Amino acid sequence: MRNELLVIEDADVHQSILRMIAAQAGFNTTGASSVDAAAAILRERQFDCVTLDLSLGERSGTEVLQLLAANKYRGPLLIISASEDQALDASARIGSFLDLNVYPPFHKPINLPLLRQTLKQIAGDTERRKQIQAASW
Repeated sequence: MRNELLVIEDADVHQSILRMIAAQAGFNTTGASSVDAAAAILRERQFDCVTLDLSLGERSGTEVLQLLAANKYRGPLLIISASEDQALDASARIGSFLDLNVYPPFHKPINLPLLRQTLKQIAGDTERRKQIQAASW
């Protein structure tokens, strides 16, 4: 069973690249290009990992941090953005304050080998956790 990843990114080319890298790392992917689309998807489905762009058109990705916290999402969260270091660090701190499992942020342009390696590690960790949970039932 493959892990599920939600890619929240408004630029089509970036979303396509992220989804391709995630698929190579062992994830089924779903894309959302806005805060509203992400909110609708998160109300309906559970995900093992989420990637989040901080600039989503007219709205901020920090709104998604609040949505994830409200939904008690506890999986890995990868913030991927072209924002300045201070904004990335502040968003990561907000996510941590909201008890989200925020990984160190990725800057655009993305270091694709590092992202692939990180996603492979997350996929492996998630799969092991699922196997342990299944065995304990």
